[in-house]
Amino acid sequence: MSAFLAAGPNLGRGGIGAWLAGLSPAGKAGVLAIEVVVMLLVWQLVVGVFGWINPVFLPPPTAIAQGFVELVSGGALWPNMLISAQAWLIGFAIAAVIAIPVGLLMGSSLPMDRVVGPIAWTIYATPTIAYQPLAKAWFGFGIGPVIFLVAVSALFPILLNVAAGMRTTNASIIRAGKVYGASRTQLYRSVYLPSTVPFLFAGLRQAVVLATIGMVVAELAGSASGMGALIIKAANTYQTDQAFAAIAIVVAWSVGMTQVVTLVERWAAPWTRKGRR
Repeated sequence: MSAFLAAGPNLGRGGIGAWLAGLSPAGKAGVLAIEVVVMLLVWQLVVGVFGWINPVFLPPPTAIAQGFVELVSGGALWPNMLISAQAWLIGFAIAAVIAIPVGLLMGSSLPMDRVVGPIAWTIYATPTIAYQPLAKAWFGFGIGPVIFLVAVSALFPILLNVAAGMRTTNASIIRAGKVYGASRTQLYRSVYLPSTVPFLFAGLRQAVVLATIGMVVAELAGSASGMGALIIKAANTYQTDQAFAAIAIVVAWSVGMTQVVTLVERWAAPWTRKGRR
């Protein structure tokens, strides 16, 4: 209990928002767990006990848990999950390898920014699903279109955030470095890159979510395997408990990979978390 309430300001001085902000990490996790449990209980009561909503359209949590068991026991979950994970990881890696150096160039070169920037923003503003028919035409059926849409979805959040980080580097620090004789390489290593790291990880977190959306979109429309295909197959046969179970797995993947990015940030660049709770 002491860990749960550690360092939390009392409600009288800042209200519940200040109290929540002052909780220890264990306390915040406890509050989140309580919120999830309450939401699931209300959901179960509304759908599973009182029957106010047709469970065909919104199955209760117990039915979704049963649907998960059926997916596992039927052997449909693991092969589809592995295919989706493979496509996601390959597409995300391709996006990062392209986006980071191009973003650094955009942020440090005005001509490069003027040439690439409008194209990047135009593609980024286009809904991912618009590229799905083209992806099938270019890469055929199978994992290729999924990798392509994951890469397109993840590339631009990383690229544009890295470019923004380069452009917003503190000018006074750059001038000070030049006064003390720092070379361009030293400025990049000691000033530009540390300043850009928070933007990079912000872009990576956005890219995780958008890459997951791109993956599901690609698999929902025309893929024979993967989590998206599993969801659409279950929904088309009115096995909504299995569909919701598959959706929950996709959500858990997205949240989990976001946390992985955050952990990597804390390990590789701890200064970016300074001053945050």
